[in-house]
Amino acid sequence: MNILESIQTFIERHTLSFLFFILGTLLIFLALTNSLDLPGLKGIVPYAAYRSVSLVLGIISVLLSILLYYLPLQGSKSIPDALKIPLLERRDKLLSRAQKQILGFIEEKTINNDHGIQQDTFEQKYNNRSKTETYYRLEQLWLLGFLEKEEIGKTLNDLPRYIYRISSEYRKAIGRR
Repeated sequence: MNILESIQTFIERHTLSFLFFILGTLLIFLALTNSLDLPGLKGIVPYAAYRSVSLVLGIISVLLSILLYYLPLQGSKSIPDALKIPLLERRDKLLSRAQKQILGFIEEKTINNDHGIQQDTFEQKYNNRSKTETYYRLEQLWLLGFLEKEEIGKTLNDLPRYIYRISSEYRKAIGRR
C-alpha cells in the first residue's frame, strides 16, 4: 500500500478528524506567516490583531482532530450480546435444532475440503422445508458468524445464489485447519 492509498484510507475512515487537522494547520500557518499562498487563493494575509486567536484556534483544532481520531466509535457499543459469546457456546445456546442440523451437515460435507456447498444442495437435502426457510436459516448462520458465503450466480428472477462454507473463525473453534 503506497502513501497515497494510506492517506485516502485515512480520509475515508476519519473524515471529521482530517477536516479539523486541515483547518488547524491552516490557522497555525496564518498565525505564523505573513502571507499564505494556496492554489486558487493567492495572497491570504492575516490581520496582525488576530494572529494569536488564529494560533490558539489552530492548536485547538489540531488537538481536536487527534482526540477525534483516538476516541472509540460509539457504534461499537451496539454489538448484540449474542455476538459477544464465543462461537461454540453460541452454537450450543442459540441455535435451533434445524440450524444445528444444517451446520452439522456443512461440517460433515466439508471435512476434507473448503469448497463449500451450493444453496441448491441444501434445498435438495431439506426438501421438506421451503426454499425460503432454508435460505433464511443459512443467512442466520452466516449472520451469527458460523458460515461464509460467496455469490455464484443469479436465478431467473434475479435472486442471488450462494455457496456456503464454514467460517474461518468457526473452523478454528472446532479445531479444523
